[in-house]
Amino acid sequence: MKRIVRALSACAVMLLIGWYCIPQVYRLLHLPDVVEQRDLASAPTLELRQNDARFVRESGDERLNGGSVRIALFGILPIKTVSVFSDARSVVLGGETVGVVLKTQGVQIVGFEKVDTSHGSVCPAASAGLREGDMICAINGKAVVDTDSFVLLCADASGPCELSCIRNGETFNTTLKPETDRNGEKKIGAWVRDSTSGIGTLSFYDRESRAFAALGHGVTDVDTGKLIAPAEGFLTTAKIREIRRGTGDSAGELIGSFSVHAEDAIASVDRNTAFGISGTLISFPITNEKSADIAPNAAVHRGNAYILSTVDGTVSAYSVEVIRIDVQSSRETQGVMIEITDPVLLSKTGGIVQGMSGSPLIQDGRLIGVVTHVFISQPTRGYCLYADRMARELLPVG
Repeated sequence: MKRIVRALSACAVMLLIGWYCIPQVYRLLHLPDVVEQRDLASAPTLELRQNDARFVRESGDERLNGGSVRIALFGILPIKTVSVFSDARSVVLGGETVGVVLKTQGVQIVGFEKVDTSHGSVCPAASAGLREGDMICAINGKAVVDTDSFVLLCADASGPCELSCIRNGETFNTTLKPETDRNGEKKIGAWVRDSTSGIGTLSFYDRESRAFAALGHGVTDVDTGKLIAPAEGFLTTAKIREIRRGTGDSAGELIGSFSVHAEDAIASVDRNTAFGISGTLISFPITNEKSADIAPNAAVHRGNAYILSTVDGTVSAYSVEVIRIDVQSSRETQGVMIEITDPVLLSKTGGIVQGMSGSPLIQDGRLIGVVTHVFISQPTRGYCLYADRMARELLPVG
């Protein structure tokens, strides 16, 4: 008798474990704390409790209109408690190629070099404790506007210089003395940069506020790999001139032309984060303002989808396959893996190329993600950032 009881108990445990391993239940276990009403519609036979009233999802007759919901297996074993909202955020889809110009606050250190002087090789910047990625904003109280002003201020120094700097958002001061090299030039032994620019894709924007999000990843310095803290940034229109396909050793690239002058700006850039850039549209030449709701992470599933990208002058839809979904509980930038399946796009680019970062990913009529990275050795595949996460990070609440 005891053997039968143990066997039945073991079967019950295995059935329970098996039930929890069902994809739908697994996804419910990893639902975010706040979900949209319709994303509970695909739940298996689970009991949902809201405000002490019982709702059985499989009936399809009840509606959850907000509040706290307890999801329980068979109405007995609790799975998760979530807050449900019924209004999804709607945004205007992008897909347009844009030029991105970021100008730093002062100049950013991108490397060091030895200064060859009459008394040996020295590096004043490194000796003063400066690091790659530090921003030099002022020298002896005078603002550093760009690389030219930086060189002039160093050359005019007659003695030690007081540098006002920023590192990881924190201000600090340090003192160093420029050294005169064998050619008579005063140097501090640091390579600096005052701006960066490139091509990317507008992801989406809010129709009312005109706040936008783009790229799906941050703009980093090419030498240091650190995020650039822009004092001034803007977007301009861009025109694709050439497409370089990926080689398996290096990523492909969209080659285009765009203005780097602020007077040609179509949008201001206010923030540069790991989740992309954001700002406000000024005068963007939108040809098709198509809106879509942003899907919660839990609504994303494997299967057919499409991206919106510009590779030949106009925004076009290209078919893709969602092949992997990562359940995320932290702030991460790679949540969805896709594979390009569209024969037209494959013939043009060979897959995902640089410049397509920011292309919106749509599934079941909703915005689910934004293209961020490509697998260099397999350019037909790449990662996408969850659109819900990107919107929460970059767009104003409302």
